[in-house]
Amino acid sequence: MAKIPSSGAGLSQRSGSCEGLVAYLEKEVQGQWFGLDREDVPAAEVVATLDRNKRNLNRDADKYYQVVLAPSQAELRHIGSDPEKLRAYTRAAMEQYAANFGKDIEGRDLVYFAKVEHERSTGPADRAVQVGDVARGQAKEGPQAHVHVIVSRTENLARYTERKKSGELDRKNPFHLSPLTNHKDTQRGVVQGGFERKQFSERVEQAFDQAFAYERPLTETFRYAHTMKHGTPEQCAALRVQAIQEQQAAQQRQAVQQVAAQPSVATEQRPPLAVPAPAQAQQPAVQPEPPRPQLPPAVEQAPAPKKDRTQGPKM
Repeated sequence: MAKIPSSGAGLSQRSGSCEGLVAYLEKEVQGQWFGLDREDVPAAEVVATLDRNKRNLNRDADKYYQVVLAPSQAELRHIGSDPEKLRAYTRAAMEQYAANFGKDIEGRDLVYFAKVEHERSTGPADRAVQVGDVARGQAKEGPQAHVHVIVSRTENLARYTERKKSGELDRKNPFHLSPLTNHKDTQRGVVQGGFERKQFSERVEQAFDQAFAYERPLTETFRYAHTMKHGTPEQCAALRVQAIQEQQAAQQRQAVQQVAAQPSVATEQRPPLAVPAPAQAQQPAVQPEPPRPQLPPAVEQAPAPKKDRTQGPKM
């Protein structure tokens, strides 16, 4: 979620120095400011750089603005509340901030500094405080990382001067960029361009999704939240139906993926295929020799008695 508050701590003196807002944002941790292409910028340098980047502004005119980037807990879990990714997200969001004015400028045409904070406390706008469930000022649970950005109203004067000297620009004066203007993509009149805050929130959302491959459900979009708050009953009902259909489709896809990831039962019970042995040349079968019948052992007979030829016949 991207917000551009018009009031709050440190914002009551936008026509003067940003020192008060910088001091307020030092409450959690001192230092650790970063810009377009710098890290660890001291607080004193943040104040000095922003305060001197002004030209042709009335004494009572705003000199700076605050942008608050507050990712949801689902978004923070997706990136692990990584400070490096939050800084990258901030720079991408400020590119959308510059583009949203419709003046053909980009992030380096701005002067801004930002700081990541990791704690948030309950306030009067929280529903839990309003119904009395929690006390005001109590630390909120879960991931609460968010980013505060202070951006100059005047475009980057150093870059503007350099581009004008090189002949790249023929504008007489630098742009004065107000995100709180009521002009929205104005094409006629003294003020051209403007700032569409609703479009900015949607662009920041898209920048997060593209940078971190986040698949955002409809119920987490700015469009859904804005419609539920400001839309007609018919618009709200239509969006609820769309959200339900999207959720059902997501559940079906998840079920199909789970089934596809599980191995087939038939495959698990099927025995492994036997690999046949290489065929061998068949040898002619050798018939075994039939056993020979065994004869009983021969019985030796006594020799017949010999006749005595010397004796005569018996009488």
